[in-house]
Amino acid sequence: MESPPEASAARIRCQHVPLHPLPLLSPRLLILGWDGADWDCLDPLLERGALPHLAALLARSSRAALASFEPRLSPLLWTSAVTGVTADRHGVLHFVEPDEAGVRLVASTTRRCRALWNLLHHAGRRVKVINWYASHPAEPVQGVVVSNQFVQASEPPPEAVHPPEQLELLQPLRVAPEALSDSSLRNLLPALDELHPGEEQQFAAVLRRQLARSRTVQQLALALAEPPDWDCLLVFQEFFDVAGHQFMAYAPPRLPHISERQHHLFGGVIEAVLREHDRQLGELLAVCGDDTTVMLLSDHGFHGGIARPALTGLAMGDDRAEQEASWHRPLGVLAMAGPGVRAGISAQAPTLFDITPTALAVLGLPRGADMDGRVLSEWLIEPPPPAIPSWESLPGDAGLHPSERRLDPFEAHEGIRQLVELGYLAALPAGTEARVAFAQRESRYNLAVVYARSSRPEQAIPVLEELVTAEGRNQRYRLLLGDCLLRTGQGAAAEALARAGLERQPMAAELRLLLAAALVAQQCASQATEQLALVRPVGTAQMLAVAELERQLGNASTAEALYRRVLASAADQQAVAAHLGLARLALARGDAEAAAESCLDAHAIHLWVPEAHQLLAEALQALGLREEAIRSLALADQLRGSVPAPPLPRSAPPDRPLLPPPANPAGGGRWPAAR
Repeated sequence: MESPPEASAARIRCQHVPLHPLPLLSPRLLILGWDGADWDCLDPLLERGALPHLAALLARSSRAALASFEPRLSPLLWTSAVTGVTADRHGVLHFVEPDEAGVRLVASTTRRCRALWNLLHHAGRRVKVINWYASHPAEPVQGVVVSNQFVQASEPPPEAVHPPEQLELLQPLRVAPEALSDSSLRNLLPALDELHPGEEQQFAAVLRRQLARSRTVQQLALALAEPPDWDCLLVFQEFFDVAGHQFMAYAPPRLPHISERQHHLFGGVIEAVLREHDRQLGELLAVCGDDTTVMLLSDHGFHGGIARPALTGLAMGDDRAEQEASWHRPLGVLAMAGPGVRAGISAQAPTLFDITPTALAVLGLPRGADMDGRVLSEWLIEPPPPAIPSWESLPGDAGLHPSERRLDPFEAHEGIRQLVELGYLAALPAGTEARVAFAQRESRYNLAVVYARSSRPEQAIPVLEELVTAEGRNQRYRLLLGDCLLRTGQGAAAEALARAGLERQPMAAELRLLLAAALVAQQCASQATEQLALVRPVGTAQMLAVAELERQLGNASTAEALYRRVLASAADQQAVAAHLGLARLALARGDAEAAAESCLDAHAIHLWVPEAHQLLAEALQALGLREEAIRSLALADQLRGSVPAPPLPRSAPPDRPLLPPPANPAGGGRWPAAR
């Protein structure tokens, strides 16, 4: 594909403030973020030769699936990628946040720890940052920062660029939607001229705006990459994720609720967007040169095929972002290539938290021992420097804003409108007080999700109790609280919570399932069976929850049938849970070989689920394969400390030791205890 006309504009050699000199052969690192990219979407196109620049990069790369975490919301995830810590530690908890006078887009001044660019500034390295989430106002680091609001707003707000004198130089690189020719848009939407007025043409207008933003980011990246005065360049492209939320429903294969006309008009958009990403990748790599180390990553994957959620007639309630996040798969992409990087090597359970420690190692700098991630040393030729206790406590200038900084909350109103339009955010309520309350409760809820999904349900409970007290009709809050109560052994409290919710919403199947799970936890089998009889599961998530409860009640044949129905159409984490349910049934009837097969089926979907390795260890022990069982159990224990695995259904029992140590293990060793 030819370069768009706007890409032929003269490249601007930015004039920078004086920077610390580095040794001549100091390595350079390009970190390229593709929001929502997924190997399941990319690999078929790679096999067809449709993404030649990505294929060339991967030919000299090591690649892996990158584990994400919940809630799978972009500001939280991309901030974890550049800090190496969980969202409760870095403090970015939503798209928007409360302010004294209303709400604002989440800001760089909210982040409670140093980002990668602050660490590099502190170490005297030169860094350039383009369009990263929660990077406005631009921080005063050595190099250039172009905040996300420079790209999002029709006119860049104050402090969108650092140093400020770069604004005049960078402003001409912005691509306005109206400046894009129809031929540019037809590359993504060949049926442009067939669109009817109304919703169809509105879809085209959204696509035009997002293409303009993507090409603005690309123009900035090319201009800032060309001068060889940087050590690390971070570029964030959100085009694929935005297009996915708008157009993945229409991609092949056609889903039952999608008309043939919709499929014809919009079915090719996703592939076209990925081809656009590939073209831009080729341009950027050509400017950076082969001596640059490249790290390509995404914050999560994106459901395609039969696993796509059917989100039609979406409500604009508080849970809008969470519903849209159901498109997100728990595994994103990661590839690394360049000097000092081994090619063709697998990595063990890489996560978003590993990005910053690994980036530091590539640049010859130590990770902080207090980071939640590790260095992917198996991919690096040279061993990383020894860790230091923390980057946070190092004295000196880290290129941060003064602590007293505050941002005008209505500076970003245009960006908030765009988030609503794209489905990332519910329409904000009228009135300052209501907006502040919305931002506060959603940020608190996301904090509770972080606690709950990182094995800290006891910390989530008081946050959720506060939310349920304030918003009793919000099912999300009540259900997550019930889940945490069950996981901490508080079955009676979970029962009371579910019954109170059913008094308000007697037809809510999820609350009925929570009640049944609470009764099972208290060994009230007959009462649980009565509650289950009132549930008609809708969708694979509810079907899986019923299957888990039927298994725990001893109804093996009913549970097995439900698990197999789930596997016929389930999304990734639900399929993993269904395979593990079948493994537990097989172990209960003494069929260790079938249990091992089910665990391996789960591994084929998501290799790094601790419960799958623990169950496999039990099956291997029963088969007499003691050494293999030890290794599998050791891996399960290791993964529990490093990987945010897909959550099991709400009704799953608490973890229990599956492999008790034998009385007299051979060789005098001790069988490792399961956590």
